[in-house]
Amino acid sequence: MSFTVAKFGGTSVADYPSMLRCAQIVKNNPSIRLVAVSACAGVTNRLAEIADKQGKQTESLRNEIYTIHASIQQKLKSSGALELSLSQLHDELESHCQKAIANWAAWRDELLSFGERCSSLLFSCVLNEQGLLSDTLDARQLLKTNSAFGRAQPDEVSTKSHCLEQKQKLDSGCVWVTQGFIGSDDKTQTTTLGRGGSDYSAALLAAGFNATDLQIWTDVAGIYTTDPRICSSARAIAEMSFSEAAELATFGAKILHPSSLAPAIKNSIRVFIGSSQNAAAGGTYISANPTTRPDVRAVALRRNQTLVTVHSLSMLHASGFLARLFEILARYNVSVDLVTTSEVSIALTLDEGGSIANGQALLPAAALEELEQFCRVEIETGLSLVAIIGNGIGRDAHISQLTFNTVNDYAVRLICQGASEHNLCFLVEDSEGENVIRTLHDRILS
Repeated sequence: MSFTVAKFGGTSVADYPSMLRCAQIVKNNPSIRLVAVSACAGVTNRLAEIADKQGKQTESLRNEIYTIHASIQQKLKSSGALELSLSQLHDELESHCQKAIANWAAWRDELLSFGERCSSLLFSCVLNEQGLLSDTLDARQLLKTNSAFGRAQPDEVSTKSHCLEQKQKLDSGCVWVTQGFIGSDDKTQTTTLGRGGSDYSAALLAAGFNATDLQIWTDVAGIYTTDPRICSSARAIAEMSFSEAAELATFGAKILHPSSLAPAIKNSIRVFIGSSQNAAAGGTYISANPTTRPDVRAVALRRNQTLVTVHSLSMLHASGFLARLFEILARYNVSVDLVTTSEVSIALTLDEGGSIANGQALLPAAALEELEQFCRVEIETGLSLVAIIGNGIGRDAHISQLTFNTVNDYAVRLICQGASEHNLCFLVEDSEGENVIRTLHDRILS
């Protein structure tokens, strides 16, 4: 049976009216059999603050969380069973805050899970009141990960096995509500997936259950040709390929996290991104075979880039230099993005988000010390990455020509083209990034 997995973010389930809009989306699409929800807006931030304080003197924060949940609960007509279940979860949260902390990272993941567990319970009750048969399904019974708390890596084989064990539930006519962002390890300890975790877990569950479609509902009506906050002429994109979307997510489109697409791409699951606040506005469909493949689909900006340039005469006509360089960076979990080379120099960018996701500083001092033993290292900060996303880039001479004619007045620190036919990217000063984006968009996409 073909079916759809729908994911609703924190702003989409922020309060009762928001949940009601989401319930209507589910009600209007009988193919939706599994819903993954984030914590209500503001709850995860408060839980993270409780974690930072290690649960001490955090009663006011817990009360703020309870108030958010109560404001939804009070709007429900038949809240007897819900009141009991929600109260039990709140009691469990309070008890967890008072626990002796043996492993802070594991304790923190368990703490953060309460946001999603409470919102899934509330949303299931909203669905029931809208005439749909609905119940909750614990994501920790489905999504299996390693024990890297805070940034857990999924075990896709085990996840699929656990999903298929529960598959008959999805054929029962019930709409099951589960949680984004959380899973469990082989010791049944609660884990979280880190940045972009809710979208990622929804895609993993869609793949695990062999869904045909994944819907990601957020506060934006799809993916735009560029960030509309930067460029007022940005417009929504009706469709794009998996390759285009993956490049766009990697190079700065904040509506998507790069990891979130991987399970969908691998399993050919069509992805839709739309606004839960205005479902009628449409959105963006991402598939293997879109009907159009324009030369340029979008331009993107990614700030806070660091450029590292290493120089060594030992590179000249030598082998093994690159291997040594990247062995050191890998050993310190440094996330490398773009790479260009000359005879005696290598320039590479470090993505702040990727390195932090690996639990490390951008370039640890120990890594720098090792590099300086065999090469001279220059580090530049305050840079922005500009990316042109499209099709056949590098094979069509006019795209590169038009791009660099357009940015002729700006200093370009690094250029990368050739590894992918879907992108051309370069570095500029942070202070010039937005102007470059606006100029490119007006010349190429308007």
